[in-house]
Amino acid sequence: MKDKNIYHEIKNQISVCDLYTEIVRRTLEKEGIENETLTRSIKNIKNSLSLIADCASSLREVRLQELSLANLIGEAVEICKAYKDITFVNDIPTSTTITADKNKFTSALVNIMKNAIEAGATEIKISGNASKISIENNGTLIPPEIREKIFTDGFTTKENGSGFGLMLTQKTLKEQGFDLSLAPAKNVTIFNILRK
Repeated sequence: MKDKNIYHEIKNQISVCDLYTEIVRRTLEKEGIENETLTRSIKNIKNSLSLIADCASSLREVRLQELSLANLIGEAVEICKAYKDITFVNDIPTSTTITADKNKFTSALVNIMKNAIEAGATEIKISGNASKISIENNGTLIPPEIREKIFTDGFTTKENGSGFGLMLTQKTLKEQGFDLSLAPAKNVTIFNILRK
């Protein structure tokens, strides 16, 4: 019951944020202010709030459906561009579909790419197919001595990190029938999402 109360409290606060975002959008519209950056930012805030709600909802069952992988990656990239406008290369064929939970899978993609951005990446490349998705970045490499620890509960190298990000991302993907692993690459960092 305690978890449900926490979840509902988070949902209530998200609703407040969503309401104020809508007020900003309508005010801009009423004042006749057209700004592509603001419009995109408002859209990304709304998408992020939706992802936060799903991340908080460990009690919610996974809702699997057939989805366009290219569209999922596109949505994740748009959110990540709010952190930093870097180069994204999407080599996934537009016809590729996967069976996943839309918000939970997008949230996993965002977390992996956000970590790359925080590691100083200037380019993120997504390639593969429905069975294997590779997310490659040219940021600072993960030191060999901690590669085995990055999915451990509470492990972090960030000053203000919680150490839950990659662990929760791996758990979320497992719930949808995927494995998340770090590839043994030498010059770049590659995370693989594999269909089990």
